[in-house]
Amino acid sequence: MSDLHGTPDPPPSGGGPGPLVRRGGEERPMSIPGAIGWTVGVTALFLFLLGLISSFRMEPALDGAGSFRPAPKLDVIGSFACQAAAYLLGLFGVLQVHAPRASIRQFLGLRRTHVAFYPLAIALGFALEGPIAALYTAIEARWPSGIDDAELVRVFVDASAPERAALGLIFIVLGPALEEIFFRGALARPLRWTHRAPLVIAITAALFAAAHVGWQKFLPIGIFGVALGVLRVASGSLLPSILLHGTYNAIQCFTLLSAARAGAVDDASSAAGAAASPVWLVAVSSASALVLTALAFVLGHRAEGAARAREKDLS
Repeated sequence: MSDLHGTPDPPPSGGGPGPLVRRGGEERPMSIPGAIGWTVGVTALFLFLLGLISSFRMEPALDGAGSFRPAPKLDVIGSFACQAAAYLLGLFGVLQVHAPRASIRQFLGLRRTHVAFYPLAIALGFALEGPIAALYTAIEARWPSGIDDAELVRVFVDASAPERAALGLIFIVLGPALEEIFFRGALARPLRWTHRAPLVIAITAALFAAAHVGWQKFLPIGIFGVALGVLRVASGSLLPSILLHGTYNAIQCFTLLSAARAGAVDDASSAAGAAASPVWLVAVSSASALVLTALAFVLGHRAEGAARAREKDLS
């Protein structure tokens, strides 16, 4: 292997800083400002596309000034299409700059790891739902964001069975996979070549939270991003992170479906889960999430399958 200046070895498996490497696939490391730039660019493109399609949907009614108003109905499928276009273009850009000849599958970390990471990811998804929801509810109660959760419930209420299946596919499979491919895949891999694992986990979690816009979401989503990053680094694979993300979203989707069946369209609190979880349950869930995260760290260092997968991240 050789770099731009000579022939240093790749960074150590412990995640220590490494040289600016030009590997066989011509992979190039990414700086933290570079990761911020890619995230800002992708998010800006997503918002631009979202605004563009919204401008084409107009209500027949006129407002007080005599002009058409944009339709307020939430378009989940259209929104996801805009997100997919922006994120996939961002992925293409990262690949062209940082790994023009690398295997996309290996670059993103779509590889097998120790089998125990998969049930662990599902369990962690269930454990995180309570504390993250409680934290977000507390922040919203103190500093309301103005986001109406009832509108999302209305989408499920009005949707037909096939449409609900499509919404579930977006929330549980496509959306999580898309976000993980970009944040824990396209950004994490080149960042790991010059930065230690804890910093990469923190940076990708912060960027993941910032991309959701709305500062009220930053801390809850940032915590979720840290858990996703720990799984990604410990397992050496992107698959457990996708599974964790999908599990968490599935719980949220089930909550929306339950609210839709109950006809809780105009009650935003019902959409968000209605009655707050008991304090003891949030405490137990939080403790379970911490234990499972620690278990992922230990498993990553002791399981041979995870060690082999991690080596491929740095080789």
